[in-house]
Amino acid sequence: MNAQSSLPRLSYFTGRGVAEKIRLLLAESGTEYEDIDLGVYDVQAKVKTPAFEAIKAAGMLAFDKVPLWEEPDGFRVVQSLAILRHVARTRGLYGKDARETTACDMIIDGVEEVTARARSLTSLTPDQLSEQLPIILGEELPQWLAHFERLLKSNGSGDGFFVGPSVTVADTSVFGFLELLVDNGLQDLLESTYPGLFGFFERMKQRPNLARHLASPKRHPAVQLLNG
Repeated sequence: MNAQSSLPRLSYFTGRGVAEKIRLLLAESGTEYEDIDLGVYDVQAKVKTPAFEAIKAAGMLAFDKVPLWEEPDGFRVVQSLAILRHVARTRGLYGKDARETTACDMIIDGVEEVTARARSLTSLTPDQLSEQLPIILGEELPQWLAHFERLLKSNGSGDGFFVGPSVTVADTSVFGFLELLVDNGLQDLLESTYPGLFGFFERMKQRPNLARHLASPKRHPAVQLLNG
């Protein structure tokens, strides 16, 4: 990181991708940071982007992958979940004790698993899509949504958060997944079948810091599951 920088930096390719869950958490926490766009990633290209190749050559990436989180004193982290947990831990959004932290981890991992299944739709051939679409959206997704609805309702009255009495990384993670579904035309499903989750989604949207991020004109376009 440039010695003159006073803000942390998050570097990632153009798009929401696996960095968006970090951006949502940073937004909720009120953290100011530089969002560094490394350019459009080409999965077929030997050189991914010039900006990426530059930081890779500089030895800034532990595993030659991004996102990359850098702090003003030179501290660096890669791997999206490691960054997510570091941000949560250092900004008081990881629960009040070890058990709440573990509950957050459990929900984060669940979100990662179901999100990966949903996003896998973007890379399927038409034949594969016709086979997998009813399985992922018709079977697996409802099961996961039911699990999240139950977990939400098990924490107090169910009209608050996923872990404990205040917002945590678990909430921003679930919110990001629900937003992906809404962006892909599944709002009616949420509203009619999982009212607890839909209410949670609407409450999170209105949180001031998060609302500012969602409304930002600099935000990358939504991911479309059926056409990439």
